[in-house]
Amino acid sequence: MPFEIPSSWEWVRLGNVCKKEIRRGKSPIYATENTNTLVFAQKCNTKSGKIDFSLAKFLDESVFKKYNEDDYLNKGDIIINSTGTGTLGRICILRDDLKFLIVPDSHVMIVRIINLLSILYIYYFLKFNQKYLEKHGEGSTNQKELKSSIVSNLLIPLPPLAEQKRIVAKIEELFKIIEPLEEK
Repeated sequence: MPFEIPSSWEWVRLGNVCKKEIRRGKSPIYATENTNTLVFAQKCNTKSGKIDFSLAKFLDESVFKKYNEDDYLNKGDIIINSTGTGTLGRICILRDDLKFLIVPDSHVMIVRIINLLSILYIYYFLKFNQKYLEKHGEGSTNQKELKSSIVSNLLIPLPPLAEQKRIVAKIEELFKIIEPLEEK
């Protein structure tokens, strides 16, 4: 184990606390006109940590049937960019209800946590480990790829749910102090 944790905590692998297998999205076919389904691409996951859906493209309805219901993004999904130098390892979370059906493209992977955990605790843990994920990209200089097995096997120190919520509350309290300072 990477370090000692309190006896009420446990070490878990990220893939063991997910509702679905951590994997990349599919290679989409884009529509030339607006449809009811957007494609979430790595460029939507911006450097600022915000999601920019204006950068998404529409999915061609002819390939709609190749997607299962669990392929669509949901509120609370954590998205990790899995391709490209400079974008590899970027992490975001879908915090709001979605107005469109949205599917991930093949350059991002989805982490969907089971309901018994704090999604924000896992999100902040992954954000803390973003440099680790960036370092584990493989391939040529400009097209490094992050394998889903690296993400699935990531060890997480998991406290009881009440402690997860206290940790998240403290992190968010500190961000409220730090963010205005960063803007200056």
